[in-house]
Amino acid sequence: MGSSSGEEDRIKALNEYAILDTLPEQTYDDITALASQICQTPIALITLIDEKRQWFKSNHGLPLRETPREFSFCAHSLAKPDEPLVVTDSREDERFMNNPLVQANPHIIFYAGIPLVDVNGFPLGSLCVIDHKPKQLSPEQLTALRTLAKQVTNLLALKKANDISRKSEEAYRALAADLEQQVLQRTKALATANLELVALNSELSQANERLVRSNTNLQQFAYIASHDLQEPLRKIQSFGSLLSEQYADVLDGHGLDMLKRMTSAGKRMSTLIRDLLSYSRISTQREANVSVSLTTVIDDVLTNLELSVIEEGAQVIVEPMPIVLGDALQLNQLFQNLISNALKFHKLGVPPVIQIKAAWVAAEHLPPGTQPPGKAIAYHRIDVIDNGIGFEEKYVDRIFQVFQRLHGNSQYVGTGVGLAICEKVAINHGGAIVASSQPGNGATFSVYLPV
Repeated sequence: MGSSSGEEDRIKALNEYAILDTLPEQTYDDITALASQICQTPIALITLIDEKRQWFKSNHGLPLRETPREFSFCAHSLAKPDEPLVVTDSREDERFMNNPLVQANPHIIFYAGIPLVDVNGFPLGSLCVIDHKPKQLSPEQLTALRTLAKQVTNLLALKKANDISRKSEEAYRALAADLEQQVLQRTKALATANLELVALNSELSQANERLVRSNTNLQQFAYIASHDLQEPLRKIQSFGSLLSEQYADVLDGHGLDMLKRMTSAGKRMSTLIRDLLSYSRISTQREANVSVSLTTVIDDVLTNLELSVIEEGAQVIVEPMPIVLGDALQLNQLFQNLISNALKFHKLGVPPVIQIKAAWVAAEHLPPGTQPPGKAIAYHRIDVIDNGIGFEEKYVDRIFQVFQRLHGNSQYVGTGVGLAICEKVAINHGGAIVASSQPGNGATFSVYLPV
């Protein structure tokens, strides 16, 4: 059953039972209750495995109806449908010790499952019992569990046969109905459908026009920001430099100072426009959804910042990073801003030390008030930790707002857009970003991305 075609056939066989996402039934619940009693475990499940999840037809002792397939114990039994799968202590089993269902609720320590194999030899799932502590089953208990598993497959076969019989009866009634009445009903339905289709086409046409106008406006903004506004700024800077070079002996100190300030203001305005354009693009562009190695992303960022790292005498320590789903360019921008800030806001005379760590966090252990737009059961937490000047905790919410800066431009150059971009990228990826710090004790920025 390990081949791609074999798995496709297995999924097809499972779907033919039309059992997934049906309501609870007492007959199945009686079987899990009996399995729990016989094996003396708090949890017993009837599990069915489809492409992406394990779904519970009966969930005795567990307030869940499904979990992702990648965390499923039962999915491991599909490769050997003729054998029970028994895990005495999952914390000592390399296959399961890092499983979120072991580390967090429901804290699966002991597991025993009997594959549910239909008459055609396809493993559909399993009847399993679970405990929160190490355990072993007696031969008699395993035999009883096999008997109950066989009863589950019998119930599934009976349901399938009843469904076929019911469909046959319905088809017969439909054929026996008056032909003229069918034609009339279908004609009315067709007329109604045509009217609805006309209305839907009109709505789609209007929505498309609005989308075209929105994209046109965005393109115009990008053009204005990148050309119409940037070009005058470049001329101001260029003329300012020429004045400084060619008329330095004519202008007095006050005049040269004004020219210097004018050129500096032009540079700041150009940087601000560029940062606003980047924020606007991240706000409107849909992110890709491909596998992205954060190790590669951070390596690329450090290559771009290599000169700054050398000039500041910085030490950057990067631990192994996970692979996530998302947009590599946006994630690159996120970590570019965080690492650049860590280099920028360092203590005078103290070389920057930047640590980048990764860890797995269950959704229930996210920081208070953190509400990612996605609903993952687990998240990667990537911490960017520095030994810089830090900031007061009361500014934690303010720093992620556009144009919000805690320091004057004379102290640290910037536009106040970088961290707003970081938050937008994290949200685009179904995650979140939080910060913690104390003045003089560095800062930690934690990015949460769905597992």
